[in-house]
Amino acid sequence: MKLTPIILTALSAVLLSNAALADKSAGESVDDSTTQAAVKTKLMGDDFFGGMGINIETHKGVVQLGGWIDDAEAGAKAAELAAGVEGVTSVDNQLHVKQGKASMGQTVDDTVITTRTKAAHADSALCSSLSVNVDTYNGVVLLTGFADSDEAKKACGDATAAVANVKSVINGINVPE
Repeated sequence: MKLTPIILTALSAVLLSNAALADKSAGESVDDSTTQAAVKTKLMGDDFFGGMGINIETHKGVVQLGGWIDDAEAGAKAAELAAGVEGVTSVDNQLHVKQGKASMGQTVDDTVITTRTKAAHADSALCSSLSVNVDTYNGVVLLTGFADSDEAKKACGDATAAVANVKSVINGINVPE
């Protein structure tokens, strides 16, 4: 099979990405990418989850689901579907139920908070190299993804808590053993 330069570049990017978790081999990175794609496909194929914005991250077979959902049953169903995918060794369910109704003004404020949080992470030496998902609902910021140390996880949480108008932080960043 002849590989084009574009395919080689894309494959290289997948294999070399995620410097924060460099303890993964190239093969593990490919396996995780395949597993993550299979979980996304499984959730997208389910009519219930087709339009939901669920963040999916994978590290050495551990799948993390993150985001805001309407009810706890949806979170349990998503975790069950993810656990049934080949290559998944465990599921870290960081799907949280939305509390209250967000007004249009609050939705705009949440977007500003998310943007400021991402900027604060970029300015933090420990957070800048991580791929952290930031989701805000009614001023509550949910952080998900994987970090290489408890120190990096804490730094991201602290940087988030310092952002204006953040009511609270749910630090769901996973630190693999």
